[in-house]
Amino acid sequence: MMPGDVLLDIQGVFKDFRGVEVIRNLSLKVRKGERHAVIGPNGAGKTTLFNLITGRYTPTSGNIFFKGRRISGLSPHRINRLGISRSFQITNLFPGLSVFENIRSAVLSKKGIRWSLVRRVDRMKDVNEETAAILSLIHLSSQSSRLAGSLDYGAQRALEIGISLATDPELIMLDEPTAGMSIEETREIVRMVDTTTRGKALVIIEHDMEVVFSLADTITVIHYGTVLASGSPAEIRNDSLVKEAYLGERWVC
Repeated sequence: MMPGDVLLDIQGVFKDFRGVEVIRNLSLKVRKGERHAVIGPNGAGKTTLFNLITGRYTPTSGNIFFKGRRISGLSPHRINRLGISRSFQITNLFPGLSVFENIRSAVLSKKGIRWSLVRRVDRMKDVNEETAAILSLIHLSSQSSRLAGSLDYGAQRALEIGISLATDPELIMLDEPTAGMSIEETREIVRMVDTTTRGKALVIIEHDMEVVFSLADTITVIHYGTVLASGSPAEIRNDSLVKEAYLGERWVC
């Protein structure tokens, strides 16, 4: 990996909560355009890692760099403006706004435009065209006028991914995007993620190994808050420590 290819660089990060270490000396790199899955058992520290990267938590020690700039300790909105966007395990939408308005809010945020009584956002042609393009990308154009809270679960997850895309990030972080979905809903989300994130870096937390092995270029396994192994899907599939700690015999092939 060439130094200039590194987009996200996590260096020896620790995080404890009242003396309980959740993340321990964790280091990880994500390249430009890479699809990187983070897996591990429940309680391994995966979501805590996401919260550290995106500014919800500050590392107890260690550093996180994005495009060579130290971001550990910055606020979430500043990190988002630098080019990192994320979804959450639990759907995080504006349920009382329409699907179109949810996406448009993210587009306005990216452009630094604040809503006001004086400026009519429905007359902002470029904003509305960009919003419509994202809705088409996530296959929600036909439901643009529906309230976000009235959508089925799969469509809500798709909308949340669309909100992440609307800020035009260089790094997209998805936390359990297929959790609670049927097999068909999962396949549709995988197809959509595959299409919409091309050319961007993707970091995904996911328990469904079919999803992980179909999307990821690189897989990092976290166990008890530290990196157990990191490598290509083939390397992870055949790593004896990973199979013992997490994957099990199903993935011995």
